[in-house]
Amino acid sequence: MKQFFLTVLGVFAGLVLFLIVLPIVLISMAVASASGPETPSTGVLELDLREGLSDQASSNPLAAFGGSKMSVLQVVDVLHQASEDRSIKALLVRLPEGGMTPASADEVRQAIRRFRAAGKPVLAHSQGFQPSG
Repeated sequence: MKQFFLTVLGVFAGLVLFLIVLPIVLISMAVASASGPETPSTGVLELDLREGLSDQASSNPLAAFGGSKMSVLQVVDVLHQASEDRSIKALLVRLPEGGMTPASADEVRQAIRRFRAAGKPVLAHSQGFQPSG
């Protein structure tokens, strides 16, 4: 009979830990991660185009976890926001070796021109260039 009461007490202790302590720990972890890293007052925007660009954003909700490609519209929007952001002082573009489609290249070029018109320098880098098309 004593063993039965010890077992029941152990089950209740486990339930209390699971239903009260675990949510408190999870909530405190969520609050701690919500504060985010401290961002510097100024910086350089790095735009990595080496993975290529898609014409439109993925409609798959799990695409963000799979390292999906950025869309041309996302790149244009990011460059527009960065041109107005006083903390962004310059742009570093990492270009793909194989190039990109002419339409995508033209859209990105126009967005970079608008970024430069805001008085911010642009530095482009590529490991090499291969003919495309």
